[in-house]
Amino acid sequence: MRDVAPLPFGGGAGGGVDSRRHSRFLKTLTSCVFFLFALPLFSQSPDNPRNEERNYDADVLSVQLHLRNAPMTFPMVDLNASDSALVLQFDHLGTDIHEYLYTLEHCNADWQRSALDDNEYIDGFTEDRIWDMYNSFNTLQQYVHYTLKLPNNNMRWTKSGNYLLKVYENSGERRLILVRRFLVVDRRWNVTTNFVRPVRVDKMNTHHEIDFTVNTKGMRVQYPEREVKACILQNGRWDSVLGPFPPFITRQEDLVFDYQDKITFPAGKEWRYFDMRTFQYRGEFIRDINMLPGYYEITLQMDESRANRTYIQTNDLNGRFSIENNNQNQGLDQCDYAAVLFSLKQNQELDNADVYVYGQFTDRQLRPEFKMKYEESVHAYVCEAYLKQGYYNYRYVVVNRETGAVDEEGVEGNWYEAGNEYQILVYYRPFGIRYDQLMLTTTIDSRLR
Repeated sequence: MRDVAPLPFGGGAGGGVDSRRHSRFLKTLTSCVFFLFALPLFSQSPDNPRNEERNYDADVLSVQLHLRNAPMTFPMVDLNASDSALVLQFDHLGTDIHEYLYTLEHCNADWQRSALDDNEYIDGFTEDRIWDMYNSFNTLQQYVHYTLKLPNNNMRWTKSGNYLLKVYENSGERRLILVRRFLVVDRRWNVTTNFVRPVRVDKMNTHHEIDFTVNTKGMRVQYPEREVKACILQNGRWDSVLGPFPPFITRQEDLVFDYQDKITFPAGKEWRYFDMRTFQYRGEFIRDINMLPGYYEITLQMDESRANRTYIQTNDLNGRFSIENNNQNQGLDQCDYAAVLFSLKQNQELDNADVYVYGQFTDRQLRPEFKMKYEESVHAYVCEAYLKQGYYNYRYVVVNRETGAVDEEGVEGNWYEAGNEYQILVYYRPFGIRYDQLMLTTTIDSRLR
């Protein structure tokens, strides 16, 4: 239990809003601000057959896994680079110190566990404790911040490929807290890439298509159509990954991935954003800031659909968020939390469809606690999220209730000039090898095409 003042969702488990606060916001809604409602529970079930990135504890927030000193990066490291390291960071709300254990699991390209035993891909302990932590200082919302650096003296990887980082709470009975994916690459091949206009006329102004050629640098690949496969991600998103694809054509050392209308992504538009790096004044796209007993409350400006609007080029974080503090003489240990109120203007509720807030802070998933609710009194979809001080990217996603089809274009639109990052991953599994080796990764920017 927390030993701080009650939050908008009591005890981190999704409770009711007290009646006085409810009445005050209902009144504010009539003045075109927003209605506040309680959040549901995080899923507590560890059932995760596809080994997706998950959080299983509602009090664990602001999870980031990135390269050391580079929080905006995709988590992939070189197998043999001595200075290549990952950092995992997260908060646990409250002041209690928790004992967290972590372990690594080696996976094949499909994110199912490989045939390797633990000691075949780990040098050192196969399980260790997270020792690096500190308490927040001078914040309304108290929390303990945890940091893990990998590899370290107790645990190092020895094989390339896909990895799962799993964190458990060791409190009598072990409980899975979070799962994160990362990549270790044995960078032995080269790649050249090219953005091309899609062949289909209806995608020319809305999509990005990528062709690329892999050079094996003298390594003999006997059966490339069976032994080599490539996967492509947009902005580090595993939920929309394309592949695996075998080479389309082989020319001696060159493996050509020149498919028509296969390696093609909707371009989207630049991500929406808001600046919450200080609570002392209103940053961009923030309408109101209130300090309430035990936490801050941030009301964002009301959003509207951009589907049929002209494309506007802006700089964004490609869906990510950055924990920052712009207050004078304050460090990251003084970053506070706030209940952030989102709203999307809609004259009437959508038929047979749900709307979600989406971004890295939702684990790039359509999580139930970020599902929006339609409020007739303000003609808008509204949602609340409990977020740490910083700079955030986000967008709105529509989901068909019957089919589950995800529509990212309906609210945001698509335009080929939008800037996106693409990660190309190339795996190699020759005869007799029991796991998928990751031979190549690269990140390309569509704006540099």
